[in-house]
Formats: sequence, C-alpha cells, structure tokens
Amino acid sequence: MRGSEVPGVVVRGREPADVAGCVAALRAVHDADRYPTAWPADPAAWLDPPGTTAAWVAELDGTVVGHVCVAPAPDAAVAARTGVPAERLVAVKRLFTTPAARGRGVGAALVGVAAARAGDGVWLDVVDGEPAVAFYERLGWRRVGTRPADWVALDGGRRTVHLYVAPVR
Repeated sequence: MRGSEVPGVVVRGREPADVAGCVAALRAVHDADRYPTAWPADPAAWLDPPGTTAAWVAELDGTVVGHVCVAPAPDAAVAARTGVPAERLVAVKRLFTTPAARGRGVGAALVGVAAARAGDGVWLDVVDGEPAVAFYERLGWRRVGTRPADWVALDGGRRTVHLYVAPVR
C-alpha cells in the first residue's frame, strides 16, 4: 500500500526477510526513546507477541522505518466499555517508527492499516504521560478507561495505562 499522505513510504505485510530490518529500526527507537523500556534478550521474538495474527512494516527507500502487529486480546474491561464481546477484541502491539521517519505520517499509516485489517474491536493501551497519548487522540482513538499496567517498570513501580479503542469506520 502506498499512501498519498506518506510520500515515498510503503506499508506492507511483514515478511521473514524483514526481521533484521525491524530489529535495526527497533534498536534506533530504543536508543532514542527507551522503547521497549528494557532491550529484549531476543528482539526478533519480541516483535511477535503471543498470538500475533498479522504484522506490517513501513519502508522508506527500501529501509524498514516502522512496524506494527495485532493479536487477539480479550479484555473484560474493554469489552464492558465498548459492548464488543471480549473474544472479538484485537490489540494493536509493537508499533514503532524510527526517529528519522517521524513527522511524516508513518505511524498513522501503520496503525491505520492495522486497525482497518483487524476489524471491529481494535484496542490498545498507552502509558500515561507518553507522547503516544496525544498521537492516538489526534487520530481519533477514544479513551475508554484507565488502570494500573499489568507489568512492572524497571524501577519496580506500576505505571498507569489508558485504554483506547479505534475510531469507528
């Protein structure tokens, strides 16, 4: 898919040959932003959380500059707030764009493709205070709740996450 809103950027399904480029892009993101917070022991495996059903990359001039995937993610709180049965919920995961590609619409293109292809019931969580909160709100994602994260931060504390659902198509 070549989006007119993202000149020169191609968003397409991730292939096995893309993994090295995805890991290189992830390293650039981690070095700049500390995402993921701790560098994974196996970054290639980290790209595929359990249950991943689809993944996409964004390329600019043949280089991977972004990534996103989706996986089933039944969540009672999201289901209760949206009316979508928990078994139909799908989460957007592992979205990142390299610092050099930011500001060009690459992240929006990736999350748009993921949400469109995943169907109804697409959701995600975002750590409170992160720039991603404003990003998703600009794209029309709707906050449906807030709760403690289900993971422990490097400092041993729990962060607050906001739950968002994709805009109605």
